[in-house]
Amino acid sequence: MKRLSRRRFLTGSGAIAGAALLPGESRAAVGAAPPSYDDAIAVLYDATRCIGCRSCVRACRSFNELPPEEREIEGVAFDVPTRLSEDNWTVIQLYRQEGSDGQPAGADPRWSFVKKNCMHCNVPACVSVCPVAALQKTDAGAVVYYEDRCIGCRYCMLACPYQVPRYQWVDRMPRVRKCNWNRACVKACPVGALQEGSRAEMIAEAHRRIDESPQRYVDHVYGEHEAGGASYLILAGVSHAKLGLPSLPTRLRSTYAEPILKSIPGLIIGLGLFLGGLYRMEGRRRAVEAEREERAGKETGP
Repeated sequence: MKRLSRRRFLTGSGAIAGAALLPGESRAAVGAAPPSYDDAIAVLYDATRCIGCRSCVRACRSFNELPPEEREIEGVAFDVPTRLSEDNWTVIQLYRQEGSDGQPAGADPRWSFVKKNCMHCNVPACVSVCPVAALQKTDAGAVVYYEDRCIGCRYCMLACPYQVPRYQWVDRMPRVRKCNWNRACVKACPVGALQEGSRAEMIAEAHRRIDESPQRYVDHVYGEHEAGGASYLILAGVSHAKLGLPSLPTRLRSTYAEPILKSIPGLIIGLGLFLGGLYRMEGRRRAVEAEREERAGKETGP
């Protein structure tokens, strides 16, 4: 067997470490067009049909066995969550605009319900920044969370433009919590404000409604293009900004981190091989020196 020299080892180890830094195929690769997920499951939420009954909220809580957020009103306890939290994975919020807001004198105030939950983005920022793949986008459209992989770094919370992931700060074994895309809410809606189908079908249905009733809707399907698109789509009769939905580009800067973070496991392996090889070579060097000293001692002995 050919002996491994220091020069050959360093050259080979450098090649391994360098290869580990190269990003593999990534949906968020710089310059790549966002995937469409046309055949993935999507949900269309029509805020103009929503009556704010919160049947979707109750269904989500029941399906996922989440505790209620009780609020006492005139001595009666109600479960009326208003903000996403580790126990509230979907909420119904109300927008109400008093005054003219560009309306004719005497017109009724504009108002709208809006259902908030994970958008299940096509190019999820939370997935892009997670160093251990605890969050992953599936071909079915969902962004799923694997708690056994999570290290609690909470980068996902910082990266999400919708501020969806929440953390169990007071739990002894804390986890990141968010909508898991079981879509129990869709089945529970009594007025058809929620509809599911393929993403291509839901986008087509949303534009059909806008074309048929332009006076009813803002001419914008929220989630079609924002941040690369999403599996949760929203139609509304008032501007999305007024409903607390952020104005986003078609690509988020945080998603550029995915190729780099994907290379980290390979880099660690390569670095481990490199350092392990150095340790072995150093041990071998010391053994050779000890052998030489022993031999020299014998030669100069009595």
